Amino acid sequence: MKRVLLICPDKNPALEPVMDGVTLALTYFLGKPLIDRALEGLAAAGGKQVRVLACDHPSEIRKHLGDGEAWGMEVEVVAESRELDCEAGLEKHASFGAEGALRLGELPQAGGLDLLSDPAAWHQGRKELLTTLAAGEVGSRELKPGVWVGLRAAIAPSAELIAPCWIGPYAVVRARAVVGPHAFVESGSLVDRQAVVEDSTVARHTYLGEMTHLKDSVARGGSLLNWRNGSCVEIVDSFLMSPMRGSASGRTNLLSRLLALLVLALTWPVVLWAGLKAIFGKKPFWDQREAVLPSRGAGRRRVIGFREFGSIQNGLRRWPRLWRIVTGHFGWTGNPPLTPAEEAELEGDFERLWVDIAPGFFTAPEGEGCVAPWNDEARAHASLFVCQPTLAWRWRIILRGFRSLIFSPSP
Repeated sequence: MKRVLLICPDKNPALEPVMDGVTLALTYFLGKPLIDRALEGLAAAGGKQVRVLACDHPSEIRKHLGDGEAWGMEVEVVAESRELDCEAGLEKHASFGAEGALRLGELPQAGGLDLLSDPAAWHQGRKELLTTLAAGEVGSRELKPGVWVGLRAAIAPSAELIAPCWIGPYAVVRARAVVGPHAFVESGSLVDRQAVVEDSTVARHTYLGEMTHLKDSVARGGSLLNWRNGSCVEIVDSFLMSPMRGSASGRTNLLSRLLALLVLALTWPVVLWAGLKAIFGKKPFWDQREAVLPSRGAGRRRVIGFREFGSIQNGLRRWPRLWRIVTGHFGWTGNPPLTPAEEAELEGDFERLWVDIAPGFFTAPEGEGCVAPWNDEARAHASLFVCQPTLAWRWRIILRGFRSLIFSPSP
């Protein structure tokens, strides 16, 4: 069919727990919004013109789709007061000349399965469509038969992936976690150490805590839906499950600033050592650097200068960063400072979370074993730390930072 009506669903209370806080049409399904999957299927089938009928948040859908250029088709979005069935849609829009109509839940790739009939169908659809959709996804790869991984996903070597399963773009699976079988970790989510995901979905931007066992469920933020019986509960313990949101924290508390001032006073001989190394090693005493700071409210991001020793090559070269903790611009834990040029290289909203927290003396990527130049794994750790800066993670960063401060080279 070259000319098609695509009918988006109205609100569905039974499926609300699986939604990403947006309309069903824009909820992620194996790494992309559901409506994107429908348009991909229509384009592959020879579709040229698509009229989208939307009754729930039509303006958001219109903004997301644009004119359809991304799919090589002409796409227009028409607002409706209610969800129409296919027959009523064809009759009302007869002037469009559509050759057929398709409900969004019945993807062209789905072979008659209605994904939106209930939570069980939503989960079953992922099982049946995993190979078809993952194989055609740009940047996805099959690590082993039935195990698909999206662009820039970070998986610990000791994690166990059991086919079939899907790890979405920018998702992180940590040490000794088990994902699968029939498990789906959506984009930008974090499965923490020794957690288990079995016959379940971890929705986009969701944190699943250490040693949490998720079975026959959909975890989205703090909501836990059992897709078998439709029951839903709210999890109040953020160490088990929680939404991952940027903290946008640019402030350092008074106690941290006073501690940094005390450390500066007690360790001032480091300055003499750096000076002697500069003289005898014929190296610059200071290196002047820039760092992008978090924005305040709706304002633009700020840039501030800071110094590091140029004559010291191990971790002590960052000793002058302590002054920026005293002034409230840096924190004891945070992300590596980025220059404006380095910030411009960050791709997508998830990576740009990096600069939503103050730069740190000890940093999240380094605490996870990453070193400069920062690779995809480092970017993932940096963004995830902004979303989930737990006390346990901060202590791990500090302890590992102290161990490497003297003995490890510093970038």
